[in-house]
Amino acid sequence: MFEGEAQVPGGRGALGVEETIKERIHLVPRYRQRIHRVPLNLAHPVWVDDPNFDLGAHVRREVLPPPGDGAALRKLVMRILARPLDMRRPLWEMTIVTGLRGGRVVIVNRAHHAMVDGVSSVDILTLLLDTSPEPYTPEPPADDWKPRPTPTNWQLIRPMLWTFGPATRSRTKVPAIWNTTNLPWTGLLNVFHKLVTPRPDLFFNRKIGPQRTGRGLKVPLSAFKSLKDHFGCTVNDAVLAVVSEGLHRWFVGRGEKVPEKVRVFCPVSVRGDDARGRGGNQISGMVLELPTGNLTMEERLRRIKVTTGDLKRTRQAVAADKLAGLADWAPPTLLVLAGRLMSNPQAGANINVTNIPGPQFPLYSGGAQLLEVWPFAPLYPSMGLGVAIVSYNGDAYFGLTADPGIVPDVEQFTARLREAGAECAALATRS
Repeated sequence: MFEGEAQVPGGRGALGVEETIKERIHLVPRYRQRIHRVPLNLAHPVWVDDPNFDLGAHVRREVLPPPGDGAALRKLVMRILARPLDMRRPLWEMTIVTGLRGGRVVIVNRAHHAMVDGVSSVDILTLLLDTSPEPYTPEPPADDWKPRPTPTNWQLIRPMLWTFGPATRSRTKVPAIWNTTNLPWTGLLNVFHKLVTPRPDLFFNRKIGPQRTGRGLKVPLSAFKSLKDHFGCTVNDAVLAVVSEGLHRWFVGRGEKVPEKVRVFCPVSVRGDDARGRGGNQISGMVLELPTGNLTMEERLRRIKVTTGDLKRTRQAVAADKLAGLADWAPPTLLVLAGRLMSNPQAGANINVTNIPGPQFPLYSGGAQLLEVWPFAPLYPSMGLGVAIVSYNGDAYFGLTADPGIVPDVEQFTARLREAGAECAALATRS
């Protein structure tokens, strides 16, 4: 959400973001690439330049009907998020929304998780925006962009082939083999244990439909940092404590049986410093059990600190990343079958909670300040509710995504999270 007007004379503001992207898109090559698949999944899909790339097809515009209130904006945003991206084009889209009360401008930015992860998305955001009201114009590329030829299916399939026999031994393809002496075996065992152990059966773990609804919540980042300093935990531990407390209060308010633990999938970035700003998905993850029983906030936070510490020591996220590394040489058809297995409703986690640290200084587009950032993550199979958190300029923004057919009362969960956040802030003050 941006200011309606630029802070500098002649600034184009957020309404001119399409022109800004045009000036800077060469800095993000993936924004002009699409997925190319091989028939029958005989080889891995690859990114290729889109020969028909049209920036206008990726930057859309919408006008809210009067009176332009928050309810109308939420309805529009959720309708946009429910719309599948066009797989024939680069997998991103921006929608510029005007007509909001107060003259503010909203940009709904969508990108497929195959193209960017949360960290790289924030990196690209800072690349397309400015750190001061005075915008900068990057050096233009040396040459006009021309799409590279798309490889043929045979060129993609050929490296996947295995040949045997004395006559072809010199050309035999051998897969990369792990150095098993350095594998995090404890973490691998934990990953397998989580996959084969049935998760708790919660009301929002059902087959999801195409519709989406959502709500947002803002909490001062200072509250989480104060808890971090006092209890020796991490900011993420404090965020998880708020989610855990919110879930407990929500279950109680709904009259549901309150589970002692809820299994949560927490994406973890394995992106190194040398990969900052690049596209692609370099996310692993940890599956942890949040304590959702009747506990004080202090006890809830203490248990979460112990749990996350144990997971870090066993290197579960590293182990999961090693497993994901199998995709580098495993047959693509096998990966398709594995994906279907992983979507088994009885395996994995109950809910996805992703927390991405963002810049702690204001950003601008065309001289207009970025006021708020509301994150919404895609829903996983059989998870009718997801929580995404992004910190920006001193605040933590919670975005809740839900399937309204499974979770018709997401606003009630938001209210319980708000209560938990207030308790968290009060605890930080007392501490």
